[in-house]
Amino acid sequence: MRLINKLFILCLAILLVSCESGNVRYQGLRVPERYGASEYSQLSDQAKRRYLKEYYFYPDVVIDKIINGEIFRGMTTEQALFSWGRPDDIDAREGSWGTTEKWLYGVDSQGHSYRYLHFKNGRLEDWKD
Repeated sequence: MRLINKLFILCLAILLVSCESGNVRYQGLRVPERYGASEYSQLSDQAKRRYLKEYYFYPDVVIDKIINGEIFRGMTTEQALFSWGRPDDIDAREGSWGTTEKWLYGVDSQGHSYRYLHFKNGRLEDWKD
């Protein structure tokens, strides 16, 4: 029972920290104002680098790719949001194999996309650029 109480307190503390004032949301990702801008897209590359290192603990090689708008196999959906931004459309499917998502960018009036990312269970597997 004590372990459950400690876990509850830990979860509550994490929730309170994530809801602290001074944070705004950009594309579903928190950006504390202390980095000098109200949105992620307005941060300088140096501030983005510091933010991704301090809040998400990404290694430098991943941060470099995100800053340069690059993608790579195994990248998480969160990292893809930082790198390419929010997609125009998402086609998500669930099955016994897990979850797949196809993120579509640059969707035209007929619903065709010229760029897409394909994720399986939250990891990038394939793309068309």
